[in-house]
Amino acid sequence: KVISVRTSTFEAAGTGGSAPVEAAASAGDKGLSSWVEDKVDSSDRPELTSAKVIVSGGRGVGSEENFALIGALADKLGAAVGAS
Repeated sequence: KVISVRTSTFEAAGTGGSAPVEAAASAGDKGLSSWVEDKVDSSDRPELTSAKVIVSGGRGVGSEENFALIGALADKLGAAVGAS
């Protein structure tokens, strides 16, 4: 589990002493998860977050075959593909 606390976001709760720092033993690997692979898709299209032009399709497109038209149009325009 990952927990992130941003102290700049909260007002101070009050004044007081400091909490003790204690070492904790790790639980060790229980074998419940494992790394499989790191796979990155490569594309000539720009990243969606930084694209100047985005061609978007959604439920109205109707099918996977019709959504291929969205990709083809994006390729012609040099655009990213989005979906709702």
